[in-house]
Amino acid sequence: MRFFTVFVCIFSIVTYISADTVDSQIVGLEENILINEDDSDLEAEPVKVSEDAFWFALSPETAMYSNSGFCLGTGLALAYGKRISIGFRAAYFIDFIDRVDVLELGFFLRFYALKSFLNSGLFVQLSGGHALFISIKDGVSVPAQWGTMYGGADVGWRFRLGKRFFLEPFVRGGYPYLFGAGLSAGAAF
Repeated sequence: MRFFTVFVCIFSIVTYISADTVDSQIVGLEENILINEDDSDLEAEPVKVSEDAFWFALSPETAMYSNSGFCLGTGLALAYGKRISIGFRAAYFIDFIDRVDVLELGFFLRFYALKSFLNSGLFVQLSGGHALFISIKDGVSVPAQWGTMYGGADVGWRFRLGKRFFLEPFVRGGYPYLFGAGLSAGAAF
């Protein structure tokens, strides 16, 4: 439960920072429009979206790893790329009923489907790596001592929040989990 509380606090801070950035950009845009209303020769320039290739995201997630219900967890993704991204992902899921936790470590390849919006909009992501199953009662379970392969596909949408920040709701399906969903918040740099 402490893990979930810490994650909610971190997610809240990231969301607050992104909202503050959007507010400051809106104020800057309003000032630009007010200046341009006085001088009819000048036009307001739109806010440019950052096209930086490196990005990271934190995400609260849920996945169907357990027979008895969903596991709750959090993930961290680090990636490079604009229209096609390649990256590393780590996620930790907690099953509160069976007390079997899961640590995912893997790589992903992401494709943005819409050409008109660089690094935003609809995306499809293929991922794979190792999933370690950790029983709270028994310690690390076999064959998880060396890891079980996992693989799957995600579908989601990236919403830009200003120049650097974004939100991504997504759903995913694969093996050994059946399906899952989450909401990522992150930044490009």
